[in-house]
Amino acid sequence: MDHYEELLSKICDERKNLPLYKSMSEYNIFNVLGINAKEVLMCRFLADLLNPEGQHGCGTLFLKSFLEDVLNRDDVNETLLEYTHVMREYVIDRGKRIDIMIENSRFNIPMEVKIFGDEQEGQCYDYYKYAKNSPLVYLTRFGDSPSPYSRKKQGSTDILPLNHIRCISWKDDICCWLTKLLEKLDKPMKSIIIQYIDSIHMFTNEGDKRFMERNLEILYKSPDYFSAGIEIERSMKTAKLGLMRLVFDDFKEEMEIIAPQYGLELEKEFGYYSYEEKEHDKFYEISDGTYPGLNYVVKKAKFKKGSLQMWFRIELWHNLYAGITLFDTELLSQDGKQKGYQVNNITENLIDEATHYLDRDVMTPFNWWFTWCYPNRRHQFDYYDDVPDFKHMNQCAINLVDRQYRKNFVRNAVKVFEEHILKYLR
Repeated sequence: MDHYEELLSKICDERKNLPLYKSMSEYNIFNVLGINAKEVLMCRFLADLLNPEGQHGCGTLFLKSFLEDVLNRDDVNETLLEYTHVMREYVIDRGKRIDIMIENSRFNIPMEVKIFGDEQEGQCYDYYKYAKNSPLVYLTRFGDSPSPYSRKKQGSTDILPLNHIRCISWKDDICCWLTKLLEKLDKPMKSIIIQYIDSIHMFTNEGDKRFMERNLEILYKSPDYFSAGIEIERSMKTAKLGLMRLVFDDFKEEMEIIAPQYGLELEKEFGYYSYEEKEHDKFYEISDGTYPGLNYVVKKAKFKKGSLQMWFRIELWHNLYAGITLFDTELLSQDGKQKGYQVNNITENLIDEATHYLDRDVMTPFNWWFTWCYPNRRHQFDYYDDVPDFKHMNQCAINLVDRQYRKNFVRNAVKVFEEHILKYLR
C-alpha cells in the first residue's frame, strides 16, 4: 500500500470511529420537522425569542440577555426593551429582506443570519444603511466575517469596513447565551430551548472539528503522510469537478429517453452555461458559482419576438435543480461580447405568451425562470440534505461517487422533473 492509500485508509478509519454528538434531549421536534438546518425557520424562532411580545411568553428576558451578554450593550433598560420592536424578514429596497431587525428609539440593529446559505452581492453594504448607533450583526455557524463580495456596493468600489460589522456564531455565541438562560426558564420552555440548542450543535457539527483535529495528528506523523496529503488536496478540486460532469453526463443520457416525448431538443448552438464549458473549472473559486447546466429547447414554443426560446434546463448553482427558462438568441450579454443571453425581466406579456406552452398555474417567475424545482420535489429555495450540494459537498453529493447510486439518483430526479415540470408543457 502506498502512502496515499495508507493515509486515506487511516482517515476513513478515524471517521468511522468518531463518536456522534450526544443530544441533551431524547426527542427533538426541530429535527423531526427538518427545521434544524433551514435558515428561514431557525431564524424565525430566534426572532420570536428576541421579540418582547413573542409567543414564548418570557417578556424581555431573551432580548435583554442577548443585547447585554452577546452584543455587550450597556445602554438598555426595561422601559426601552418593552418598546423595542423585533421584526423578521424586514423589507427594504428592491424587495430585499433583512433577516431580523431590532429597532427602538436609541438604536436599530440589522441582523443577517446564515447557516449554509451563500453570500449575496452587496448584501452587507445594503443592510448596514439601516443600522443606527449599531454595527450590522452577522450571524454564521462559526462567526466568519463576510467577504468583500458581500461588503462591496454593487457597481462601485465603495466597501463596508469590517469594524462596522459584529460577527457572532451559532456555535459559541447563540449556544452559550441560551444555555446560560436555561436555569431561568420554566419546564416547557426549557425543553424547547434545549431542543433548539441541540439542533444548533448538529448543524455546527462538533464532530467535524474533532475529525479535523485527528486528521492533523495523522498528517503530522511523518513527512510522507504530509506530502501525500498535499497531493490529495491538489487533486480534490479536479475530482469534484469530474464528479459534477459525470452527473450531467448521466442526466444527458437519461434525458435522451424522454426528450422527444416533451418536444425537447438538446441545445447546441449557444452552449449557454453548458456544464461542458471550461469556465466551470472555476466553480470552486467564485463565491457565487458558475452555474453549470444542461439545456434543452422547447421546440414548439413560439413567441412574438422570434429570437425568444423557451428552454428546459438542469442546473447547479450550489444545489441541483431544474426548470423552464427564457432565452433570447439576439440579446447581447452584459459585457457586450456574447450574442445570446437570458431574459431576466419576465413581464406579464411574456407570461401570457408562455401560457400557450406551459400551464400558468405552475409559473412562479424569478430571474429567467418561469418555474423550477429540486429533485426532492421542493419548490422553496432552501438547503436540503437530500439534494446534492456541490459547493459544500454534502453527503448527498458525495454519495454520487458510487456509479449505481448516481444512476439511480439521476433516474429518479428526471422522474421528479417530469412530474413537477415537464408534464405541464402544453
